[in-house]
Amino acid sequence: ASRLAEFDSRETMKTPELHHSCGRWVDMPLKVGVLGAGAVGAYVGGLIALRSKSDVVMVGRRRFVDQVSAGGVTLRPDPRRPRDVHSIRPMHVTVDDDPKALAGCDIILVAVKSTATADAAAQLERIAERGGFPPHALVLSLQNGVGNGSILVRALEKHGVATLPCMVNFNVVWDSYASDDVRDGCRIRRCTPAKPGMPCVGIHDLPERAVADGTGLVDHPSVFAAKKANLAAFVEALRETGLAVSLERDILPVLYGKLLINLQSPVNALSGAPVPTTLSRRRFRMAWRALVLEALDVYDACGIKPKRPYVPFLPFVLALPDWAYNAAASLLFPLDPGCKSSMLQDCETGRATEIDALCGEIVRLARRNANRARDEDAGAGGEGGGDARGIARGIGRALAAFGFGFGSGRGSGRRGRTAPLNARAIELVKRLERIGLPDGRMGPDELWEALTR
Repeated sequence: ASRLAEFDSRETMKTPELHHSCGRWVDMPLKVGVLGAGAVGAYVGGLIALRSKSDVVMVGRRRFVDQVSAGGVTLRPDPRRPRDVHSIRPMHVTVDDDPKALAGCDIILVAVKSTATADAAAQLERIAERGGFPPHALVLSLQNGVGNGSILVRALEKHGVATLPCMVNFNVVWDSYASDDVRDGCRIRRCTPAKPGMPCVGIHDLPERAVADGTGLVDHPSVFAAKKANLAAFVEALRETGLAVSLERDILPVLYGKLLINLQSPVNALSGAPVPTTLSRRRFRMAWRALVLEALDVYDACGIKPKRPYVPFLPFVLALPDWAYNAAASLLFPLDPGCKSSMLQDCETGRATEIDALCGEIVRLARRNANRARDEDAGAGGEGGGDARGIARGIGRALAAFGFGFGSGRGSGRRGRTAPLNARAIELVKRLERIGLPDGRMGPDELWEALTR
C-alpha cells in the first residue's frame, strides 16, 4: 500500500478507463482472466475479447484449449438473429489449462461449476500467496447458487483480494463441446434474448469506503480507490459487449431470486429435452412450480425477500393451460429451440451436476429453519393443534397441485421447516447422474408422480 501513497483517488474515480500497474497509472488495456472457461465463461470472455479493448486470458479444460487453439471462438449472441455470427481468431485470445496463466490479471471471472468452487479457490489462493495479483485485483463469481462467493472470500480475503458475487441472467450452450474435430473451434450460442428492464449481469458493488465486510476490503484508501476504478473499468468493458449490467448494493436477494429460476434445471434435466419442449407441457411446469412454491415458503420462514420483478407472478404463469402459457412464452420470453439448462448439458456429457447448490440450498435453509423453530418451541413449552395444522397442510398441498393456493403449508405455523420436494428432486437427479440419458429420462406424469409421492 505504501507504494500507492501518492495516488490521487479523486483522479482515479474520474478516469475509470485507466488501471494501476507497478505503482503508477497508465493508459493500457484491462487484463481479464476467466477461470473455468466453459459455456458461460468462454461466452463472456469471448465477448470481452471481441468487443472491448481488454486483453483476455481464458483457463479451461484441455478440450477447450485445443478447440480455441485450432479454430478460435465462434459466438452467436442473439437467438433472434441466428445469422449474427462473430469469430475470434486464436491469436486474439490467450487460452491455457494452467491457472497460473491468470497471474497479473486485473479481473478474474470464476465460472467453474459450483462443485469445483473449492478447488478454484485453492488455485487462486496459491497465486495470491505468491503476490501474483495486483493490489487492485477483483475476483467475480459468475456461478449458479448463492454460496460460491463465501468460499472464495474465505480463501482470498486474507490476501487482500476482493471477491464480488454476480448473477448471470442468460443461458448459453457450448455447441461444439462433444465435437471430435478440434478444427471446428469453440462454438457457443446464446439461447435467451435480453429481457426488457432486466440486467444480463448483476454485480455486487463495492462499498463507498473500505470496510471489514467479509469481501477482503480492508485496504489503504488509495488501494481501495484503485479497486473501485478497476470495477468501473470492467463494468464499462462489459457494457461495450452489449451486455446490460447492474451494480447491486446487496446481491443476495438477487441470487435468491435467480435460484427460483434455476429450480427448473432438475425438471429440464429429468425430461431429457430442450427447455422450450419441457416447459410446453403443463405437468413439467407444475413440477417446477411446486419446487418454487416450496422454496418461497422456506424463504419466508428465513426472512429472505428475493429480488426478481416476476417472482409474484411466476406460480400463476406456470399453472396456465398449455395454450395460454405457450402463447405468452412466445411473446414475453422466447427461447432458442435448442436451449438447454446447464444441468441437462452436464447429464448429456456425464459430468456431475450442480443440484446440491440449487435444490440443496433450499433443503439446507429449511433445515436451518427447523433447528431454529425447535429451539423456539422448546423455549415456549411447545404448542398444540398439530393435527389441525397437518390437515391444513394436506389441503394446501392438494390445492397447490392443481394450480391453486400459494404453496404447500403456506399459512401453517410450520411452513418452511421442511423441503421434501426439493429433497426428492436431488434424489432423482443423483439417480440420473448414475444411470445417464436416455435411460433416466422421465415423462411429465412420471416425474410429477415421482416428485410428489
